[in-house]
Amino acid sequence: SSGINAEYGAGKIILALTVVLSTLGNVQGTILTTSRYIHSGSVEGLLPSCFSLVSKRFRTPLVAILYLAGVTSAFIIVGGIDDLISSATFTMFPFHVACAVGVFVMRKTHPDLPRPYRVPLIFPALFILFGLVVFITPFTGQKWLVSLIWVGILLLGVPLYFLILKNVFKLKFLEKWDASVTSVLAWLLGCD
Repeated sequence: SSGINAEYGAGKIILALTVVLSTLGNVQGTILTTSRYIHSGSVEGLLPSCFSLVSKRFRTPLVAILYLAGVTSAFIIVGGIDDLISSATFTMFPFHVACAVGVFVMRKTHPDLPRPYRVPLIFPALFILFGLVVFITPFTGQKWLVSLIWVGILLLGVPLYFLILKNVFKLKFLEKWDASVTSVLAWLLGCD
């Protein structure tokens, strides 16, 4: 082991820094995109209106970012960082794969649509294969039941989405509560 440290000392530091920078970049990208998904859902009326609040100073979806921070912290406290990373990767990849499938669908249904860049189909095909491996692999380990629960949570979102879309959950007391919470948060956080 001391021979490895002597031989790869500087390389280990560079590798560790590369992993840290890559992780920070991934976290930043996830926060930027996911908070805007939540914000957009709120603007479209699918989520409580407080998530549509935007910071006056930075023009960022502050309430959505704070919500993500709270949910992430709760996941880390309950299950640990390893479970958070594996469940986040596991639950996000089906949506990334769906986007890659969308490339094939768009090529088939709208072949003449102008595209600024025409991606070679080998790349989305490889991504779909990789995504399937990422999605299937957790079922082969010891925590397959946790993976199955996450699939159930993901599938629960489909009927929930359509119920929200058809205004099944539009209850008057919730609308008053939503307006009050939104007003208070806007005042406390300095949001529009």
